[in-house]
Amino acid sequence: MLMQLTDRVAIVTGAGRGIGRATAERLSEAGASVVVADLNGDTAAAVVSDISAAGGAATGVQVDVASEADAARLAQTALGQFGRIDVLVNNAGIGLYTPLVETTLEQWNRVLDVNLTALFLCSKFCIPIMQEAGGGSIINIASVRALATTARTTAYTATKGAVIGLTRAMATEFGDDGIRVNCVLPGAIDTDMMRENLAEDGLTLADATAGVQQNTPLRRLGAGRDIANMIAFLSSADASYITGASFVVDGGRTIQL
Repeated sequence: MLMQLTDRVAIVTGAGRGIGRATAERLSEAGASVVVADLNGDTAAAVVSDISAAGGAATGVQVDVASEADAARLAQTALGQFGRIDVLVNNAGIGLYTPLVETTLEQWNRVLDVNLTALFLCSKFCIPIMQEAGGGSIINIASVRALATTARTTAYTATKGAVIGLTRAMATEFGDDGIRVNCVLPGAIDTDMMRENLAEDGLTLADATAGVQQNTPLRRLGAGRDIANMIAFLSSADASYITGASFVVDGGRTIQL
């Protein structure tokens, strides 16, 4: 059976909802024990409850992934609970849709902290544990905005572009340790964050769906499961010769003029 993760331990950040939740559930289905990490402890606990009810093994950790102390605690919690770390999915992220000249330094720094620095921190503390185990897989979540973007997304776009560079550098540095590092670039995915961003612009999910149907070859919004399936593949031995790569999962939207 493909994409088996039996006896593997995976950390998923931002796993309380959206792509992170879908990923935690998908990795559990493949046999992994999952550490559900989220800023919101209640949503993390709800995901753990659902995974446990389905027969999986999971534990929840409330963390601010942009905090060095919290990132260190996350890695040690996974090690203490399950004895190893095989997969790290750096999924947690925030959006900011503000004109550049109206973006405050505080806003800029917060987006940078969560969308980029947190990936560095979580990786920094998980990699030594992976090295001890003889290898692992890290999947960083970027965005198609790293390749093609729109106005009023400067901070967000800058961080997502940087995630690709970080992924390549990490893949180069840790290949000798058997640690693969790859990047996934989601397109328009139906998540709570997407709906919140639409609401801020006075738009509805129906508006977004209509736009995607017009501009995307596969004529639909993506689901969290679409991204989770790619992450499950990259987490598994089926992707054993893939590292430093970026995978666009967007229904074909960015291939069009």
